[in-house]
Amino acid sequence: MTLADLPLNTLAKILITQLSPDLTQRLAALGLHAERDIEVIRRGFFNGPLQLRVASTDFMLRRNDARQIVVLVLPQAEADLIAVAA
Repeated sequence: MTLADLPLNTLAKILITQLSPDLTQRLAALGLHAERDIEVIRRGFFNGPLQLRVASTDFMLRRNDARQIVVLVLPQAEADLIAVAA
């Protein structure tokens, strides 16, 4: 699953990023790198940017860039999603 597909307020772990080296470095400065927990807080309208939270840092990221970040939904978050759907 990519970061762009992650449901709102669902905790996930970043597995790999396929971004340019420059963007990878800028995002790493914000705390976004492999093995980090991340969640999508808000989605912009009309394919707008995503508001993300990594630890105590919130920032915006374009959806095209978010599609290049592979994440794994954490087990507790998966259980919460199933409970909400039932």
